[in-house]
Amino acid sequence: MKKFRKLVIVAIIALLILLAGLMVLDNGNGITNENKGNASIAVTGDVMFARNMVGVLSSGQDPFVNVANVTSKTDLLLVNFENAATTSGNAVKGDVPLKTSPDFVHLVRNNPNTVASLANNHAFDYGIDGMHDTVENLEKNNVTPIGAGDNVDEAHRSVTKEINGRNITIFNFMDSENFAEYSNEVMPVATSDSPGYSAYDSSVCEEIKEAHENSDFVIVFFHYGNEYSTSPNENQVKMSHEVIDAGADIVLGSHPHVPQGMEFYNGSMIFYSLGNFIFDQKNPDTHVAYFVEISLVSETVECTVYPIAIVDYLPQFMSPDNGKSLLESLNPSCDKLTIGDDGIGRISYNLTD
Repeated sequence: MKKFRKLVIVAIIALLILLAGLMVLDNGNGITNENKGNASIAVTGDVMFARNMVGVLSSGQDPFVNVANVTSKTDLLLVNFENAATTSGNAVKGDVPLKTSPDFVHLVRNNPNTVASLANNHAFDYGIDGMHDTVENLEKNNVTPIGAGDNVDEAHRSVTKEINGRNITIFNFMDSENFAEYSNEVMPVATSDSPGYSAYDSSVCEEIKEAHENSDFVIVFFHYGNEYSTSPNENQVKMSHEVIDAGADIVLGSHPHVPQGMEFYNGSMIFYSLGNFIFDQKNPDTHVAYFVEISLVSETVECTVYPIAIVDYLPQFMSPDNGKSLLESLNPSCDKLTIGDDGIGRISYNLTD
């Protein structure tokens, strides 16, 4: 009898343990986000340290100085690094080759956890050697490169960062159709046996599906769209929708140098173009932009949209009136966007399975 009672007690304890485990499981896919800590990610548009930026950076100025209260305080910073970081003098691109001194690369790391995207149209301006130098110099300064490599697997490889118990996975792709006029030597697409940038094609959706199954949050950072166009083109919409259908939780874009609008599609947000962030272009249209802070709170995604002005090549927060005016002018507009009296935009949505 005593043995029977012991067996019953053991069975009850095992059942309680099983039930406790099931309570924190999310449809068999792992612990729910309700049981994990909050996480925050800041994402910016184009960061360029070449040309006129040399004078600013040589002076010892922190290029993030006016916005560091956001960019340096989040758990992760993601930027588009729009130049090679090399001492090479062998430019392979005849028009507007951009490079910065390796001595300035440490200034990209405004956040202890910084990722720099290289799937863009300037990372290879100094050839494959220049790309290798860029990757090496970023890594030396504890910045994680993404979007380029010695073969397609390396170039497509996502970056996963664990933040407060959440796995955040980042993909970086460029729309190669935008640059058909350039030879593969000037702007090489990574292949199975040759170096280059991470070019988007629909086959990468399988990679995103897998990441969705094994991550808590999936970011796709695109380099796409038409320069100086204030609205997305067909490819931007198509690519963004495809990766969200595959499991991306948010999509952000760069390249047009001007801001484009937002869309809430199939349970996820798209920010088609953030515009510039640190850049020296003269066109006044390129002097307004925004960047996004993504906060993961329990099962909710909270996006804070900060309108910025590029003043003397550096970003600074807009006044409330100017910020509101910029956000209201964006195309496409998004019903989920609310604009506060401070001129800052806010969007909230639930994470989907």
